[in-house]
Amino acid sequence: MKPSKKRILFFTPFATRTGSEMMLLYILQNIDRSRFDVGIVSFARGELLSEFPADIPVFIVPRIFSIFQKVQFHLGHNPTLNALRRIARDFKADLWYVNTTMLPETVTIAKEFSIKLVTHFHELPLTYIYLNGSDMKDIITYSHTLIGCSEVTCEAIRQAGGKNVELLYEFIDPAKLSGNPERTAQIRRELGIAESDYVWIGSGMTSERKGFDMLPDLAEELDDPSVHLVWVGGRIDDGLVYYTEQRCRNTKSKTRIHLVGKQKEDYGNYLNVGNGFLLTSRQDPFPLVMIEAALLGKPIVSFPSGGVSEFVREGMGIVTDDISVKQMVNAMREIMDGRIATDSAKSKERASRFNVENGYRSWSEIIDRIG
Repeated sequence: MKPSKKRILFFTPFATRTGSEMMLLYILQNIDRSRFDVGIVSFARGELLSEFPADIPVFIVPRIFSIFQKVQFHLGHNPTLNALRRIARDFKADLWYVNTTMLPETVTIAKEFSIKLVTHFHELPLTYIYLNGSDMKDIITYSHTLIGCSEVTCEAIRQAGGKNVELLYEFIDPAKLSGNPERTAQIRRELGIAESDYVWIGSGMTSERKGFDMLPDLAEELDDPSVHLVWVGGRIDDGLVYYTEQRCRNTKSKTRIHLVGKQKEDYGNYLNVGNGFLLTSRQDPFPLVMIEAALLGKPIVSFPSGGVSEFVREGMGIVTDDISVKQMVNAMREIMDGRIATDSAKSKERASRFNVENGYRSWSEIIDRIG
């Protein structure tokens, strides 16, 4: 029997190119309109909104208040909650699908209107500190279904008391990972990297969770002029980032560090500059860039930070035993020296399974089970 058509309202925090929001983009670009009527709620006017299908209604909920809204707030009227109430009345959904744990306001209004709620966890416990205890409890106890993006994420949900837990691995659109060998070679020349040099690429926001602050430690432990560390990703303006940038500039290590910033059109080419990929995260549920690097055939060296241990197989690289700079550098040297064999074909085959077609099919099956 064909499932009845569902009306789903999706919630996203920023509509930017984070891994979780890219997954939402892939779902909505491929969603079956004969089965689903959908809308999007974003708490910011991010660049990704222009890439969602144009006929999907978009609602913007304020989190940064205007002067008038600040006055309203101080008078006891919360503009965020009021906007969500209006949306609940205007877009009568069968299901609210909250694509992060970081929007606890949605649970408040879903409970108020008795709306069925799904919360998709793209976070591990280090991120839970941004929620207060009562919000976390509401997410766990009120959500009809809790989706984790890796086994380690699902286990953390269960440890928090979650009952109806589903696994949906992160996935990518391989067609969007385009590259141009000539442009890649040009980037290497622009960075002053010789053809014979070995390049390790890291990618992500310059955050403590992503391990950006470990770059100078890795460079100093390597101390090899033929090795380069390249970090691709948006810059967070905080004291730790400033400190780390100064260390990168002033290090006496012979290993050079290149901070190339956020890339968009050139992203695939910068990723392809690397001979190998470094995942320095302290915690990372199932990073999309890990899949992308493997799809490009790059060996991976990673800390045991989460979902990477579920992804990397023999011949794809090394996951260290501990979060240890010395262990990571030893693993990098083993791969560079050929003491640990890697096979780009194995990496590409493994990564090819985590594609939009398979991911969307798995997502649809979960939605069908929700009923």
